Parts: sequence; structure tokens; C-alpha cells
Amino acid sequence: MKDLAAFENETAKKVKLQNVLSQLRKCVDHPYLFDGVEPEPFEIGDHLIEASGKLHLLDKLLAFLYSRGHRVLLFSQMTQMLDILQDYMDYRGYSYERVDGSVRGEERHLAIKNFGQQPIFIFLLSTRAGGVGMNLTAADTVIFVDSDFNPQNDLQAAARAHRIGQNKSVKVIRLISRDTVEEIVCRKAASKLQLTSTVIEGGHFTLGARKPAADADLQLSEILKFGLDKLLSSEGSTVDEIDLETILGETKNGQWISDTLPTAEEGIREQEEGKNHMYLFEGKDYSKEPSKEDRKSFEQLVNLQKTLLEKTTQEGRLLRNKGSVLLPGLTEGSAKRKRILSPEEVEDRRKKRQEAAAKRKRLVEEKKRKKEEAEHEKKMAWWESSNYQSFCLPSEDSEPEDLEGREDEESSAQLDYEDPESTAIKYVSGDVTHPQAGAEDAVIVHCVDDSGRWGRGGLFTALETRSAEPRKIYELAGKMKDLNLGGVLLFPIDDKESRNKGQDLLALIVAQHRDRSNVLSGIKMAALEEGLKKIYLAAKKKKASVHLPRIGHATKDFNWYGTERLIRKHLAAKGIPTYIYYFPRSKAAVFHSQSSSSSGQPVP
Repeated sequence: MKDLAAFENETAKKVKLQNVLSQLRKCVDHPYLFDGVEPEPFEIGDHLIEASGKLHLLDKLLAFLYSRGHRVLLFSQMTQMLDILQDYMDYRGYSYERVDGSVRGEERHLAIKNFGQQPIFIFLLSTRAGGVGMNLTAADTVIFVDSDFNPQNDLQAAARAHRIGQNKSVKVIRLISRDTVEEIVCRKAASKLQLTSTVIEGGHFTLGARKPAADADLQLSEILKFGLDKLLSSEGSTVDEIDLETILGETKNGQWISDTLPTAEEGIREQEEGKNHMYLFEGKDYSKEPSKEDRKSFEQLVNLQKTLLEKTTQEGRLLRNKGSVLLPGLTEGSAKRKRILSPEEVEDRRKKRQEAAAKRKRLVEEKKRKKEEAEHEKKMAWWESSNYQSFCLPSEDSEPEDLEGREDEESSAQLDYEDPESTAIKYVSGDVTHPQAGAEDAVIVHCVDDSGRWGRGGLFTALETRSAEPRKIYELAGKMKDLNLGGVLLFPIDDKESRNKGQDLLALIVAQHRDRSNVLSGIKMAALEEGLKKIYLAAKKKKASVHLPRIGHATKDFNWYGTERLIRKHLAAKGIPTYIYYFPRSKAAVFHSQSSSSSGQPVP
């Protein structure tokens, strides 16, 4: 009733009518499914039962079953309805288990196991979640609080109690509110089951004669109007007058006594009667159109809504609230037609959207920045409490602008007078752990991953032989979360061997990532480039030379030429003496002996 235009053009407004249908089904189940209906404070009491006629009947039904030792599977289409039923179970003190789509696998199996092994009275299930892969033969009664348009869903759900191992009769009970949309839903489901029986079991796969127009399916709008003439009627029996044993049948020792099966002739006659009178109810045929009383009631509701809307515009908010009390849901007018915007309005809207998007982006970036700052402060406090001192080089952006500009000017002036060969990479044969340097400091470069686990073999073993510092500092940095892609650890390695002049330093570039499965990535060029920029600044300050191994040697599909260009761009071309070492493995022992005697001596 929120949009009257939906009833005038059903084809164009089918989605809105579907929404109305779902709201009507909520009304039939329980009013507390709507926000703001349950009185505050939210306390469980008799009002939970008295607010819904269906729950009032269910209360009597469960008391009847509980006193006779039956066990129940209780299905509902809506998880919100299961929440209300769960509150009801707690209020009445019934033992229960619950499974819906949000329950995890372990909890699901545990609930099924508990219901099978313990005397639990009720198992609450959503129809879809309880339809597959469950064996609940401990139950002998199945209750559907509401029905599905697709009867196969309900049949699958009811089959949970008909699994192998079931030795008792099973009673299936379906709660349907009279003169409501649920009647039509149930009849639609019955017609689909009959169609299934005709096509599949009867083998009538041909189209046959066309269905007459009089037998056409009910329109959705007509379904929604069904029963309006009984909306305010007070006629009908109360729950207290219902004899459940007469309706459900006899029960003995917690088991249903099987009803007498009809003969074949009676079954055929019932099928023929059902085929001819599927939509016949209380002497009225609803297969063609709703009754005159339904149409008249619908027109009265429409006129009442229009009257309330007219008074609302004149008398203001007070009467609007009054209207919402009389008929909840009738306060909103029909949807207005969308106005065509002028080019100026379109441009203005576009600018506003761009501004809003830019603002959202700034907020996200600001939030990210604050989060990073908070994490950095937390890390600094942790390092301070652990007396940890980082060996990481600062980034290029953190360097003072005047210092960086002055260095660039000096570098440019110096390059004007230097031989071009002095800015080229020098390739040498030897051991990079014992650099061929003069009196200047020497920076040895090595690439590592961000795991904090020192490697074995190759340059890892050679560096560990040269000094105990690399492994100790690298593993400590990993423990203190100080290894980030693009980061560089720079520290001296003269604890075992040293040169007469100049200092040897090791720069570990974090250029690889190792995941939790111990899978090592290749060298990431962006991280390598960032590390080379930091090494350039450090070498420039110390006036040191840089010594690198043949990075990526024996690595499949490694881009050595791209790496070589990065080294030339960020080191050699900027005036840093740069050496790349090719290690002669066949002469390893001889070379190591010569380099030790000529360029290094043990530390006293």
C-alpha cells in the first residue's frame, strides 16, 4: 500500500509488488518482525505470544506435543522469525537446537549430533538451510510456520525426518492463516506439485491443448488483494476452542498412530475433486479473480489513504502521525515521476559528485595515514622498551631538501670535469665480500627477503664467514618487524677482518617477499630501485664506493639488463664508484687466500 501505482501497472511495478508480498507475509507471521512494533523495554513475556495468532496457536500445539513425548522439527522461511521463536523457547523453557545459513559447519554437525543423542524437544531450522544433507530421524513431527512458493523446498525440508533409520510415523503440520496471502501461496504450491505429478509421474511431456484463459494464473496484484474483506472481521473460532487431538490424530507413547490409508478409488476421486476445485474455498471460486468484497475493501483502503494524505498537507505533522496510528504503512505517497534535469543542473550534479568522491578519497587517505602513524608510534614504543636500534636507512623523501640540492649541484659540477669512464660500471672478477677498494669506505650490497630467516650457501655463507654481524642484525630486524620491501639495513662488518684504510659496510636490500607457505618471490624491481636510491644517499655522504654481486645469477627469467640499468641510473651515473663482481668458482680457494693476504688482516 506504500505505492498505489504498483497496482495500476503490475508489469512495470512487479518488484514493488514482490516487496508488498514479503511485508504481508511478515504481518501474517508476527508483528514483531517490523522494527519499532515491539514495546520497550524489550522483555520476554506473554505479549510475545499474544501479539501473533499464529504463535498463539503454536503455543497450544507445542504444549500438546510436549505432554505426549513427541519431538519436533520447526521450519520457517525467515531467520528473524527463528529469532522470535528462539525467544519463545527460552520463555517456555523448551530445550532446542538451531541451524540456519549463518551457522558454521562444526556447530551445525554438533547441533545435529546433540538432537540425535539427547532428549531435545525442538530443532529450529530455516527451510533453505535445513533442506540438504541432514538426518534428523529422532523427530516424529514436522511443523512449517510459513510456506514457500516452491513446494520442493518444503518437501526437502520435511524429508529430514524421513531418512533411513526412521521407524516411526511422521506427522507434517503446516500453519496457514485464513483469509490471508498464505492461502494463495499454499494453493500455488499445491498446483505446482500437481503439475509435477502430471508431467513427470504421468509422463505427459507434450504441450497438449493450450490452457484456457479462465484457468490462467492469478496476477500478483490479485493475490495481494485476497482476503481484504475479512481484514477487520472478528468472526471465527478462538484457539481455545480447537481440539488438537481431533485435528492431528491419536498419539500413543510419543508416537503417532497411523491413519487408515484411502483406497485407490477414493484417491482417484480426491485427485479429480482437487483438480476441479483447487481454488474453491467456502463456496467461492478464486481461480479467476478476487471477490467483490475484496475489491470493495481495497477501494476503501485506497480512498482512506488519499484522504489522509490530503489532510496531512493541510494540518501538518500531527495528523500525519494520527494517520500512521490508524493504518501503519499508509503515510507515504505514491512515487513521483522523475523530473528531467537541465544541462546546468546535470553539470552541477556532476561537480557535486566529483567533490563528494574527492572528499571520500581524502577521508580514506587521512584515515590510512592516521592508522599508519598510530602503528609507527606503537612500533617505536616497542623498540624503545626492547632497547632496539634500527639500522634502516631513511627514505629519499626524508632527506633535507637543501642537502639534497647541494649534493646534486656538486655532483653536476664534478661530472663536468670527469672522464665519462669514471661514471660507468666497472666489472671485476673476485669475491665481493672482500671488496677491491682503496682508502675510501666500501659498501657491499646484497638482496634478502622480508622473512628474517638467514639463508644458506652462496653469498649468505660467504658473508657469515666474513662477519658475525649480518646474520645477527638481519634476524633481529625480522623479529622486531623492521624488514619492509624497499628497506635497506646498513652496518659495518669489520668485526673479524678489516682493511688498513677505509671501512667495509654491508647494505641488505629487502627486495623479495616470502609468504606463510615459505614460497619466495623473485626480486621485485620496485623494491630494488627504492633500495638503490637509499644506498646512493648513504654512499654520497660517506664518499664510499659500492660493490655488488651479479644480482639474480642463476635465477630463471631474471631481468638482469633491467637491473643493470637501475644500478647505472641510481649509482654509477651519479658519480658513485660502482663495481659488479663475477665470482670465479674454479679459483675460489686461491682467490680467497690472495685477497686475505693483500687487502685484509685479522682484527686483534
